[in-house]
Amino acid sequence: MAGEEPVPCSYDGSMREAESKPCPPDGPTRRQEPIGRGPTAHVSVARLLVTGLEGTGGDGAALACRAGLPEQVPDNDDARVPTDHLSRLWRLGLGANDDPCLGVKAAGRWRFGRLRLMDYLVANAQTVTEMFTVMQQYSALLNTAPNEIRLTGGAGSTGKGTVTYQIRSGDPDVDAMASQYAMATVLFRARYVAGREIRPLHVGLTSGPPAQHRELADRFGARRLDFGADATTMTLASADLSLPLPDADARLGAVLRQHAADVIAAQARPSPWSERLRQVIVAQLAGGGLSLQAVARALALSPRSLQRRLAEEGTTWRDLVETVRHDRATALLAGGATRKEVAARLGFSDTRALRAALRRWRTDPGAAGARIPPS
Repeated sequence: MAGEEPVPCSYDGSMREAESKPCPPDGPTRRQEPIGRGPTAHVSVARLLVTGLEGTGGDGAALACRAGLPEQVPDNDDARVPTDHLSRLWRLGLGANDDPCLGVKAAGRWRFGRLRLMDYLVANAQTVTEMFTVMQQYSALLNTAPNEIRLTGGAGSTGKGTVTYQIRSGDPDVDAMASQYAMATVLFRARYVAGREIRPLHVGLTSGPPAQHRELADRFGARRLDFGADATTMTLASADLSLPLPDADARLGAVLRQHAADVIAAQARPSPWSERLRQVIVAQLAGGGLSLQAVARALALSPRSLQRRLAEEGTTWRDLVETVRHDRATALLAGGATRKEVAARLGFSDTRALRAALRRWRTDPGAAGARIPPS
């Protein structure tokens, strides 16, 4: 890729004219949560991160491949991907580039519309304060992980307000850089939709202080920058939080918020197709003949079509079978079935293989919260 694009730290009238905001792309109306277990992110989040890492000099395609993303980033703009894949991508990016500004530089690749419905939602808020409120309320559009996103204070309260945006993946290094990236993206978007420069009074980062931090302060435009914070924060003046968004359309904003609420509600509902798929897998596990080809045949699909459908749902054949086995083992053991019975019904070769799976599920972060009876 050619040289790095300039960070959108200030209002750029020509860019605004080229990228009009009023009409959002058609949003998804069907279920978006994957068949598998665990939090997910909208596919646009993965695409933007890959683009951002490319913009910092990395080989985005190669990093995505190593993170397991190629099958997980389909052309379908309604798809979602497991957030575990984003964490892997960040880990690989950190391994390839130790730049303390990696997050804010990658965020510089954001352009209006790349985060789809969320960008249009915030652009049609009435003020910068409302923009942050909308971002918090509809955060599940982009990511369903239990990240910390909130605004405290605000216009007319204490003369300033503080935005917290902390990624919580469990990896401190990944969380620090991903949060730097997320906060910078939020700031660049606020400047863009407000149509003017916004300089934070203070930015707090969870990472340790780098040898040189002037570039970080310059890229954020922050008057004060601190390290080692408990969470990534950005404090703005009341005057900035009160700024009206010049291109906001109140009626369109109301329509978009209702649509966003419908999309989020749909994400929590299992689709009839996914339920049918699970039933077929459970039946074939019990019969001892489980295979991708056999399940595809039972669903009147080709194996390639089934794999493509799974990718659109944010999972893979292997991950799905693991999830179904986990869920069924939990239910059967809780219902009093013996280990031998469970092993037979779920296609394990013997109880030893089942015990190994149970140990793996207990230590797998993706199985957090699962109630597996002790060995």
